[in-house]
Amino acid sequence: MKPNSTTATQSLAEMSPSERRRKINVREAAALNDLSEATFRRHYGHLIRKITPRRDAVELCDAIDLPPPQAKTT
Repeated sequence: MKPNSTTATQSLAEMSPSERRRKINVREAAALNDLSEATFRRHYGHLIRKITPRRDAVELCDAIDLPPPQAKTT
């Protein structure tokens, strides 16, 4: 699945606040960062929100500008 071409060409600074807060599915967020969905879930699970019982989503601004992965606590 290819990321949305308008998303790939626009920078985060050019987007309106509502566009930045748009929810995308985890597969799209992983594709934006050249990661598999499983890797994205493992390293960036803290960015994934449960929208409905069957839908997980990530905010577009978080997917574009990834923070470092959270350290695992033992």
